[in-house]
Amino acid sequence: MVTNSDSPAVISTAVTVGDAAVSAPRLTTGARYVGGIVALALAYYAAGQASLALQYTGPVSAIWLPAGVAAAALYRAGLRYWPAAVIGDIALAGSQPVGTSLGITAGNVIEVIVIAVLMGRLIGPRAALDRLDHVSGVLVAIAAGASISATVAAVSMRSGGILTVGDAPAFWRSWWLADASGSLVVIPLALAWMRPRSPAWRGRGVWEGIAMMATVVALSIVALTRELELQYMVFPALIWAALRFGPEGATLAVTTAAVLTVSITAGEEGAFTEQPITDSALNTQLYIAVAAITTLCLAAIVAEWRRGAEALAEAKRHEGRQAANERQRIARDLHDSVSQSLFSTGLHVRSAERALLAEGVDPGGPLAKELGRVKQTTAAALAEMRALVFELRPGALAEDGLVVALEKHASAVSAREELPIAVDGPHERLPVAPEAEEQLYRLTQEALANVVKHASASAATITVIAADEIVEIAISDDGRGFDPDAGLGEGFGLRSMRARVAELGGGLEVASSPLRGTIVRARVPARLRPR
Repeated sequence: MVTNSDSPAVISTAVTVGDAAVSAPRLTTGARYVGGIVALALAYYAAGQASLALQYTGPVSAIWLPAGVAAAALYRAGLRYWPAAVIGDIALAGSQPVGTSLGITAGNVIEVIVIAVLMGRLIGPRAALDRLDHVSGVLVAIAAGASISATVAAVSMRSGGILTVGDAPAFWRSWWLADASGSLVVIPLALAWMRPRSPAWRGRGVWEGIAMMATVVALSIVALTRELELQYMVFPALIWAALRFGPEGATLAVTTAAVLTVSITAGEEGAFTEQPITDSALNTQLYIAVAAITTLCLAAIVAEWRRGAEALAEAKRHEGRQAANERQRIARDLHDSVSQSLFSTGLHVRSAERALLAEGVDPGGPLAKELGRVKQTTAAALAEMRALVFELRPGALAEDGLVVALEKHASAVSAREELPIAVDGPHERLPVAPEAEEQLYRLTQEALANVVKHASASAATITVIAADEIVEIAISDDGRGFDPDAGLGEGFGLRSMRARVAELGGGLEVASSPLRGTIVRARVPARLRPR
């Protein structure tokens, strides 16, 4: 509580603990804001000095990196950091008149704000350039911002008497391409690398990435230090970066190629130096722009394709789960309705037989024989229904795993078809997901069905092996076999099995010869089961 409002000392000490708790975050927020302004201004200035260091002889700058630095920062951190662009640009001001310098600074600041705003509107917050419409939105924003900056700069230079009317078009073009090229290098790089790393950069991908970057450097040096028109030979390396590493690799490769291009050309080497300075700058800028746009679009297309493939695979997995759930529902309905009705019918028939015997009806008479036939038919129908229910819903698969479920299925087939079937494999759960287990179970069902229908075999064997990150199932028989080269045996059953294995990312092999049986071997990659 303040006791003396005229005493500064009392006022400074009359702050409650609660007030301090409230004011401290405000000070922290203000300090962070000032720190962000300073950091961005320093980054802007450093990028400007790098651009000027790579400047050609004369007033033409091939690439202007500060525009991309500021626009990316305002897009990611917020427009409130725009004063940093003013500070950095004033620090980079040359020896032009004050009015011209202020006009150019105003144009540059408006440029980065326009780019950041348009990017937010066109591609949304925190885009990753993994969509073609994102790349298009960034290109539109950069083109609009660079147009504003180039126009304001041309007007300011003309007003200051530095630029003539005849030189204005060439000046505007060079300024626009410099800002656009710098933004095309920096903004995509920032958007792609301010996100978690993609799996392509993990494990052995790191070494492949190093090899890719070394290839970009080597091809750029070879292409740009020769007087021959070889500068576009770096494109295979840029394509490699886009295809294998997506937007991250594409932006890193483009940045490397752009820096080497400007550095080598500024050192008066390569094909771009054989032309007048204005034409040399134009060709260098167009080379950077074409390389950047092509590589970014290719990386976005590849990312969209991969995302579509993943979505399709997930849709297939979802469809498989839905189909399994539907089979289980049908199995439950059959078990609870038809199977119970058949079982009850059998009970009623037995009750009727006992009643007839109690009434002294001849057990060998016509009525008794008909009841016997009804009982046999009902029992056979009930057995078939139970087998169908088991095939629709193999309870052992979920409870005990694939090998146990195959043993039960093989036992049922052996009893029904009088075909000895041996099952060999580990009884512990295999390192595959439940959906993969069911696919392998269905595949084995189809293979055994083919053995029963076509092989005329006297015995069959199912072998399950789980080792070296591979799960293998082999179904063999000693039947009549067939000649694979004759185009026989590739019916619906084998096509269905191939489709199942392909869905799991594996392969199917069929080995057969006449009178020597057939072996159907499926190999799929093992995956950790979900906890």
